[in-house]
Amino acid sequence: MASDGEDMNVTASESEVSAAETETDTEDAPLPDLETDEENLDVEAVPLSNDEAEMEELLGQLEDYTPTVPDALTMRILNSSGFGSVDPRIVRIISVSAQKFISDIANDALQHCKTRTTNIQHSSGHSSSKDKKNPKDRKYTLAMEDLVPALADHGITMRKPQYFV
Repeated sequence: MASDGEDMNVTASESEVSAAETETDTEDAPLPDLETDEENLDVEAVPLSNDEAEMEELLGQLEDYTPTVPDALTMRILNSSGFGSVDPRIVRIISVSAQKFISDIANDALQHCKTRTTNIQHSSGHSSSKDKKNPKDRKYTLAMEDLVPALADHGITMRKPQYFV
C-alpha cells in the first residue's frame, strides 16, 4: 500500500485480485440476523395511566350501550363531512355526545317552558280549576319561544323564517 503521495504501479491483474479480495471481505462479514433480534426482544407491559385506564373503561361500557342517535346516522354525517373510515368506538362516542347535547337543549327548553307558564299563571291573577293541577301531571309542549332561548344558551342563534312572522 502506498501512503502520503507515493506512486504505485498496479497492473490489471493485481487490480482484479484486490477488487476480488474487497468483495470477499464484505461477503464474509457477518450480517446481523434480523429474525433472532426480533425473537430476543422482551416487551414489557407498560401499566396504563389513570386517563388511559378510564378511557378503556369508558369504551368498554359504550360497547353495550345503544345511543338514541344511531351509529349509522353519525357515520353518514361524518362521511359527508369528509371523514373516511372512522373507528366504530369513535363513532359511538360522537353519537353519545350528540345525544347529550340534544338532551341538554331539550331540558333547557323544558325549564324555559315551566318558568314561562308559571309566570303567566301568576301574572294573570286568576286561575281556573284546570290550572290547579299538580305540576307533575301537566304536559308540556315544545314551542319555538322556549327552544330559541335554550339554543341561545348553547351558542346557537335561531330565527323564525319571514313567512312565519
